[in-house]
Formats: sequence, C-alpha cells, structure tokens
Amino acid sequence: MSEMSREDLLDVVRRVHEERDPVPDDLVARMQAAAAFAASDLDAELLGLMELVDRSDELVGARGTATYTLRFVHGETDLLVRVAVEDGASRIDGWVVPPEAMTVRAGTFVASVTDTGRFELTGLPLGLHRLSLEPHDITRPAFSTPTFEI
Repeated sequence: MSEMSREDLLDVVRRVHEERDPVPDDLVARMQAAAAFAASDLDAELLGLMELVDRSDELVGARGTATYTLRFVHGETDLLVRVAVEDGASRIDGWVVPPEAMTVRAGTFVASVTDTGRFELTGLPLGLHRLSLEPHDITRPAFSTPTFEI
C-alpha cells in the first residue's frame, strides 16, 4: 500500500469532518450577534443583566433527554434554572433566591414565581432564550439573564 500525501490525508480528514460534524446553519448569525453585543458600549449593569456564574451538565438519559443547570446572579438575587429537553420539547424549572413575588418571561411564555421562589416554563421552542424577571415590587427594577440556548 502506498503512503498518502499530506494534502490527500488532510483532504480525507476535511471531508470526514464536514460529513460527521458540519457547521450549524445558524452559527454565523449567532456569532455575529454575540460579537455585536460584545463590541457595543452597553454596560451589563445598565441593561440589568444577570451574570452566569455556573453551568453544569447532567447525564443524558437513554430516551434522548438532555438536562443542564444554569445559575445566574444579579445583586442579591440568585436564579437557578434547570433546562430539560426531551424529544424536542423543553421545560425550564427555576428557583429565585430569596423568594420574591415576580413575573418571569421568556418571549411570549410567562410564569409567576411562587412564595417558595419556584416557577416553571414548558413548551419553549428550541433556540436562544433570555429570561426577564419583573419584580411585583415597583421600586425594584426588572432584570434579565444573558441569552442561553435550549
């Protein structure tokens, strides 16, 4: 058997990579949006954004279930979010600490925080989301999470 040239070998690797791990169709648009946001002079405090402080992935189930947990912090408020996706349907279970009466929005999806700090959003489409938290105490400003993907 003859040896492959460097160029032929790289061509094989390139073709396998393109077939087995193609670039997502929306990657360029998502990266452009992220770069535009990062390049802007907008301060996260002015936008009232929470900061992502932790992300953990849980084991994927045998039936195609994927879950992960995100933790956001804004001032004295902690938000723990568990995202679960099963067969294309998604669910967000969230906990606000300390518990406080507020409305949580993800686009047109709306939930109320219970007196224990818990809320849930179901049926969100797969894609990019940002949670907006609106305290019922009108003296407290609304704030949002950074965008994350389901």
